[in-house]
Amino acid sequence: MKSINILFLFAWILFSACNSKTEKRPDTAIDTGREFIKSSMMGDFKMAETLVYHDAENLSLFNAFKTFYNRMPDDKKQHYQKASYEINEFKELNDSTTFINYSNDYMKKPMEIKLIRVNQIWYVDFKHNYTSTGNK
Repeated sequence: MKSINILFLFAWILFSACNSKTEKRPDTAIDTGREFIKSSMMGDFKMAETLVYHDAENLSLFNAFKTFYNRMPDDKKQHYQKASYEINEFKELNDSTTFINYSNDYMKKPMEIKLIRVNQIWYVDFKHNYTSTGNK
């Protein structure tokens, strides 16, 4: 009986490992930006948060953004989720700072995100959207 339980446990671990979906982090600034834009519009804040640079100000602003989104009426969320977006401009400032200007076909308003590379990983500098140089 004990060997059956061990065999069952081994099979369950093997099955779980085969079925687990491993999310691969984007490697480039453009891919990080695209994934952030898409996941934010879809309300997938678990994914979006992994792409935000984790400092106190960024996380505080991102949490406020999540709260704002979650309080929106469902029909407005659906418009965002169904909207497509277009990258208007991709501007590499240097090897560790990039700006993406984009708009979606729901709001039709140009917006900008800043991406920074830290330890060879690209992140969204979310606080850029709330500074004097970012969009408000």
